[in-house]
Amino acid sequence: MTKGAITFFHLQKAKDTKQKLQEKVYLMKRKIKKSTFEVKEKFYRKSNINRTGNYVSIIVGVLLLIMSWYVQIEWLIWLSTISIFSNVFLLTIKGAMNGKGRGQMNGITK
Repeated sequence: MTKGAITFFHLQKAKDTKQKLQEKVYLMKRKIKKSTFEVKEKFYRKSNINRTGNYVSIIVGVLLLIMSWYVQIEWLIWLSTISIFSNVFLLTIKGAMNGKGRGQMNGITK
């Protein structure tokens, strides 16, 4: 083999290696994008379904409010009132976000 043939051989091998690395990087980027999309979709689907916790918490807050009103424990009255208001607020936020569609809130797109 001559010197020119050896140089061409190394250049061709370097180009092939570079091409293989670019393909692997491209495949890894696609896998990462796909997995992040799947994770986002899982969170999005769970946020639509999981509202029962807020309703249960509101019911417990109302029961605490009634009991603390009956026993005259002022700090428990305030605590249950704040709990009820915060859960109602969370329900309205979830309803507003889910009612407008994905990626939109109050008519403004992201």
